[in-house]
Amino acid sequence: MTKIDKKEIIISAAKSIFGVIPYGGALLDELFFEYNGRIKQKRLNHFIEILAENFTEDSQINIENIQTEDFNDLFESVLRRVVCTKSELKLRKFKDILINELNFPTKQIELVELYLDLINDLSEEEISILYYHKYFDLAYVDKIDKMNRLKNQLYSVKENQKKETIIIDQSTYSKEKIELEQRIEKFEKWFANLRKYKTAEFYNLDDNKFMLFKQRLFSKGLLLDNRMSRIGSGKFQHMGITEFGQEFIEFIKKDNI
Repeated sequence: MTKIDKKEIIISAAKSIFGVIPYGGALLDELFFEYNGRIKQKRLNHFIEILAENFTEDSQINIENIQTEDFNDLFESVLRRVVCTKSELKLRKFKDILINELNFPTKQIELVELYLDLINDLSEEEISILYYHKYFDLAYVDKIDKMNRLKNQLYSVKENQKKETIIIDQSTYSKEKIELEQRIEKFEKWFANLRKYKTAEFYNLDDNKFMLFKQRLFSKGLLLDNRMSRIGSGKFQHMGITEFGQEFIEFIKKDNI
């Protein structure tokens, strides 16, 4: 199949779903778009061009699945959301979802619809915040616990060393102490590298907007409050990603911000 054939297929698919939509031309059906037809026509055409370009560049796309009922339902759902956004990031995500669905069809259409709603509803900043909070999962909590256990061991070693009135072999304490300190230092460097993702500055936001976005992500079950909190931490200061949040990030495959 030639590149031109592939491009014609995706354009034809768009036409077949809405029937009366002329690609790149006049107003869309007012019954579907209600108002601002020209703006939504332009957004749809732009998305179809993005999708068509992907088809002509990627020879691995499984074209056969474009004829399936599930894909056509998904395609229609995506296009209904495409015309309601001007976000290039979201258009790329919608495009990736369609391409992935052609190659790896899912049977969980209801779940896909939920994910599409989230993409549509969340701001680009909220998607970015959620993406970087993927590092604050249960494995992160486990590392905190491991580091704290090492710190307790180090404290015990130091205390035992102080209590010894006659130290036969000082090197035994020194070796254990050095090993523990080195392991703790590795953990602390790893945590320090992730600390920036918890700051408003990293996302170019002020503190109030950052807090609002985290609260919205919490309300949608994507982030969990106080998973990583310690004594003295304020509400919504230390948040972790939920299992649902992880699944959503995996679904949109947001590898590039």
